Amino acid sequence: MNHRATYKHNNTILSVIFGLIIFLPLIIGIIQNDKISSQIEKRNLTKFPAIPQNFSDLNKFPGAFNQYYADHFGLRELFTKAYFKIISKINSSSTSDDVTFGQDGWMFLGSIRPGYTRHDDPMGDVTNVNLYSDDELKTFAESITQVKDWLAKKGIAYVYIIAPNKHTVYFDKLPEYISKKNKRSATDQLINYLKSHTEVDVIDLRGVLIEAKKSHQLYYKTDTHWNFVAANIAQFEIMKSIEKMFPDEISASLLPPSQFKPASFNEGDLVGFAKIEKIVEADPQPVFDNTCEQAEKPGDSNFSLSFITECQDQHLKALIFRDSFFEALQPYFSRKFKLATYIPERVNFKALNKYIAINKPDIVIEEVVERRLPYLPKLEQ
Repeated sequence: MNHRATYKHNNTILSVIFGLIIFLPLIIGIIQNDKISSQIEKRNLTKFPAIPQNFSDLNKFPGAFNQYYADHFGLRELFTKAYFKIISKINSSSTSDDVTFGQDGWMFLGSIRPGYTRHDDPMGDVTNVNLYSDDELKTFAESITQVKDWLAKKGIAYVYIIAPNKHTVYFDKLPEYISKKNKRSATDQLINYLKSHTEVDVIDLRGVLIEAKKSHQLYYKTDTHWNFVAANIAQFEIMKSIEKMFPDEISASLLPPSQFKPASFNEGDLVGFAKIEKIVEADPQPVFDNTCEQAEKPGDSNFSLSFITECQDQHLKALIFRDSFFEALQPYFSRKFKLATYIPERVNFKALNKYIAINKPDIVIEEVVERRLPYLPKLEQ
């Protein structure tokens, strides 16, 4: 009898403990205040659904409540953190941290996870964590002045362009938990320093794009890059600066909305990083009145990704050092220059000497995406 009583007592205790474990997340979920966002998943959590007002709302309520509870049950952050740790052990090459899901379907490159440094840490840029030191700013200014002066002696103009990160233009679409840690960014530092301490023509596109986004979508939601609409606005700003240098040789022009045709885009690089299904979004394409022929690539294996475009009715020759952001700018620029040579790297004297000797440009244009900052040029001659 005593043995049976003890067995029954132990089973009761085990049942109670098991029941507490099962219902603990529910109990904690009821007691704790709802969180707005998940620090582990880098996204906003589902809000409590509105009280049904009609039969249609009532039908939708169970599904909406299920989504809400899935985001707010007790100990969820602890379990999610443990899950990601297990996944990272299984697959050390996981790219789940490379994408932050923002608001309204917007996706952004990078993570605010402590220690994250991949892809030049664009989240560190937008939160103003990655900054230049005073010595680094001075070194950068001296290096870029060296380029400008070297080119000026050869009668060649020089323009430096910073293409803004999507994070900068669409900061309002980032998750609410992301905030700036300092008032100034590395881009603020660099542009202000160059304008104060050098005569380099540096073009800041942030303001004009932030204003233009009120009436146009300028970046792909599922990709790191800007679209052709943004490139149209950017090229107009750049060309206005170049026109001041060569008032009789080139004219700035903005392609009107009527010269864009509807198209779709489903190749977002962020979708690939996040390993989710392709998402289709609008991608208006520019339609130009004039055409240009693309010349053969130079035969030098060291510059195998370089190429040249020609427009015989234009006057100036340009040597353009660029990254992937310039791909959307290229159709506009190729129609503004008699000869445009595109080099997929940063300015360096090896490439300058080579292509200046071959193509004799009137201007050297250097474009760098914002997330590459801060960096210091290496310009060994």
